[in-house]
Amino acid sequence: MAGSFLVSPAAARADPQLRKLECVNVQAAVLESGTSLGITREVLREALLAGIHTKLPRLKLEPTCPNRIFFKVFVQNLSQGMIDGFYGHIAFEVRRKATFVDTSLPLDARAWDGESYVHGTRDKAKASVLDLLNNYLTQFAADYQAANP
Repeated sequence: MAGSFLVSPAAARADPQLRKLECVNVQAAVLESGTSLGITREVLREALLAGIHTKLPRLKLEPTCPNRIFFKVFVQNLSQGMIDGFYGHIAFEVRRKATFVDTSLPLDARAWDGESYVHGTRDKAKASVLDLLNNYLTQFAADYQAANP
């Protein structure tokens, strides 16, 4: 049994921070024991790229783009007695360049994010993480499309 504490997707909102977001650079990170559960940086990156191509076809993927999508996975093995599972934290962020109005200084601002805790049996770890990624991409795509009709 795998579980997570992800709230059901909310209705799409036209967030002004997503307006005119034309390109992104994709980054994925796995911390702790993700690799032993089949969750690698490459697996996450491929899933991110495939999801963006499918759900956000207007959003250009450019390695030199200053706007970034981060997907961070922190998972731990849990083996105690009869328990053989995993638990962890998942974070999805869209960051973009902005300018602080008072000083005209450039900054890296969070434009969209989602976080959840995940747990379950070890055999469901990879599927649980990829399901959460898909949920985040679906919600982000809805919000992006609402902001960029």
